[in-house]
Amino acid sequence: MVTSAAVLVARFAGDDEGRARPPAVSSAAPAGAAASPTVMSYTCRVERVGGQWFAGLSRTQDAILATGQAGAQVAEAQCLLRRAGFPPGDIDGIYGPRTERAVQRLQRKAGLVVDGIVGPHTWGALRG
Repeated sequence: MVTSAAVLVARFAGDDEGRARPPAVSSAAPAGAAASPTVMSYTCRVERVGGQWFAGLSRTQDAILATGQAGAQVAEAQCLLRRAGFPPGDIDGIYGPRTERAVQRLQRKAGLVVDGIVGPHTWGALRG
């Protein structure tokens, strides 16, 4: 339905001589800028509350995080990994290979199963 509407708009939008012209496209990017995915940047505000570490981005203690995920919970884990001495790279909220390797190093040091996945036990190590 949307595709046919776009075709109709293109068909009826013409120049003065009746030739079709492409429909105008609106973009948030400035003219001449290359299209690129938006990369979030998070600020770590690490503090100890009730005997646990928090970075101010998520209070979860049981979310399952793995490669390919993104968002504030991932950024929280990244901040806490950095605090614990296992730098995951940029705090960008993207669970990529550097974050996975940092999680594995933390898990190894904490005596956990080394699977590179943040679950309740890994959150416990990060928050403890």
